[in-house]
Amino acid sequence: MKRRLLVLALSCGLLLGVVAQRGLAAQGGDGETGAMWTAIIPDAFPNYIYSWRMKDDGTYREDGRDVRSNRPIQRTLSGRWSREESRMLMRQDDLPYVFDGVVLGNFYAGTLYFNGRDYSRFCAIRGETAPDHCDRAPSVAMDDAANGP
Repeated sequence: MKRRLLVLALSCGLLLGVVAQRGLAAQGGDGETGAMWTAIIPDAFPNYIYSWRMKDDGTYREDGRDVRSNRPIQRTLSGRWSREESRMLMRQDDLPYVFDGVVLGNFYAGTLYFNGRDYSRFCAIRGETAPDHCDRAPSVAMDDAANGP
């Protein structure tokens, strides 16, 4: 009887550990490995789309392209990201840009700062599809692609 209870207790503990890991990943704890976000920055750079490739080590790489020609508009930039609950910050390594926003499911929106000053709003969707637009007040329902199937 003691052996059965021990096996049951261990099984429950393992199951709870898996559930806890999945919960942390869903909150962004370790769930950014290989994540790709596609962003627009409508006030400052209205004709460009940006791709951010996130890594769990807290780094990211950014590429940008022109919407009309699909040509690159910059060299690949790098930076560091951090996340606490739903708030995510991204800081570029070589330029004084900081993205400060909130992640809601597959949607990330907020303010881009340049040299500490409010520069533009931005929004991004997890994946390779750019948002259609960024509302002045962020909403999860801005684009069907933000919420996925």
